[in-house]
Amino acid sequence: MNATAPTQEDWDRQLERLPGLMNIARVSLLLSLVTFHVLVSTYGDEIGLKLRALPVFSAPFYLWAVVYGTLILISLFAPNWQRQGTQMPNARAVADITMIAWLMHIGGGVGSGLGILILPFLVTSCLMSYGRYSLLYASYAVMLLLLSTSMLYWPFKDDSDASFMVQTVVLSGSCYLVAVLTSFSASFLNKATSSLSRHRRAFDRLKGLNELVLNHVNEAVVVLDVGQRVWLMNRQAQNYFPWLQREQQAPAFAWLVQRWQRYPSRAFVTRTEIDGQAVQIRARPLVREDESLLMLFIRSQKDLAAEALSTKLAALGQLTANLAHEIRNPLSAIRQSNGLLSEDNDNPLTAKLHGIIDNNIARIDKMLEEVSSLNKSDRLNPETINLMAFWLAFKNEFLLIRPQAAPCIRFHMESGGSPVKVRFDSAHLQQILWNLLNNAWQHGSQQKGSITVLVKPLQDRHAVSLMVIDDGPGVPAENQAQLFEPFFTTRAEGTGLGLYVARELAHANLGQLDYHPAVKGFELILPRENDE
Repeated sequence: MNATAPTQEDWDRQLERLPGLMNIARVSLLLSLVTFHVLVSTYGDEIGLKLRALPVFSAPFYLWAVVYGTLILISLFAPNWQRQGTQMPNARAVADITMIAWLMHIGGGVGSGLGILILPFLVTSCLMSYGRYSLLYASYAVMLLLLSTSMLYWPFKDDSDASFMVQTVVLSGSCYLVAVLTSFSASFLNKATSSLSRHRRAFDRLKGLNELVLNHVNEAVVVLDVGQRVWLMNRQAQNYFPWLQREQQAPAFAWLVQRWQRYPSRAFVTRTEIDGQAVQIRARPLVREDESLLMLFIRSQKDLAAEALSTKLAALGQLTANLAHEIRNPLSAIRQSNGLLSEDNDNPLTAKLHGIIDNNIARIDKMLEEVSSLNKSDRLNPETINLMAFWLAFKNEFLLIRPQAAPCIRFHMESGGSPVKVRFDSAHLQQILWNLLNNAWQHGSQQKGSITVLVKPLQDRHAVSLMVIDDGPGVPAENQAQLFEPFFTTRAEGTGLGLYVARELAHANLGQLDYHPAVKGFELILPRENDE
């Protein structure tokens, strides 16, 4: 599963090794000839070989050995001359073919058998140039072969000399054949490697897209084989089950695999508990040619319930928004009529009843305002907000309504000397802060310093924490789970929509609003401005 296909870089890397291998071949050839020459010269008389020694061992051979040795040294200490581009024939190839043809010539021509050494050097020449100029290299080698044969045997005196010409023709044909085959192989491998590299890149892109999509689905996805081994999983699966690892067994799903094995082609849905989590699992078999797999789509029952509640609340929000629009007109008529009736009536009981009507109309009107603001939460106008400047303006506005709260509010910002800026809809932020501060005022002791507003940048999350804490008794533990639900309130005059609307507005601005029982306060997470 972890094997990777070769790339163009792999092909180039292998070709980069050829010059070093060629140097080894050159050194081996030179040392072999010199060693054989020394042995024949020293011990040839004793074993009767001296007279039969190849004519290569002569003065021209020593000159050839010096030139070839010099070429080897240059290749060892300055190897870059061998790595030319593919736009021109390679000088190294020309040098190698020339040196082998020269060796063959001083050894007595094609009859010495040394001419066959041209073929491997011809192969490497074609490989080094990616199959280009193969016929040019072969033609150059054939030209040297014919030139050597003509110089040594022309005019032909007998049939033995003519046979050398036949050998030359055969060797020449071999040069062309080897060059063509090598060129074809090199070109094919080069194109195949390039094509494979393109397909690999396309596969990697597709794999990346699949992983991106897989990691953004709400469900945990786990793929198992018959041995309970994990083939694939997404980020949500890792969140649900931190112990999961790829290519490792997952015993927690063993019973699911066993159920799948009883009915290999049947999909099924079940509810169970894994690691203390109530989950719903949809299992779908995947039939492959080499191996069958089981894909599990896992969703927490808690998440499913939250999603169902969110859907219901969205529908409820749309319904209440429409109702709010329809209620406003008769509500205005009731308010005006109540005002007219109260003008000419001096009866205290009637005046009290008119006051009750006014208070309830105001309560309904407030509820309609909150519902309307919730319905507009998707109409964002995010802007860069300097929190210190925003707080000062907000505090002045809040104290105009509740001037007695001035000594009760303490504000502290951990700015590190630089302004703290967030990206948020200012109208939404004002509504959220108003709700939190008003709740703190109503539930706190209303004494000096009873309300604390703390602003602190969160470097690890690129966000800002804004906490509103009061010295009141806090939210009872039995009410904390329902705190942000719509229409939940512990006050007779409350609407139960304030905190629900505040959290929805925070989510709409990519923020978060939570209650922390330990400090008896609310924390609003605000996204920071990107340039900070």
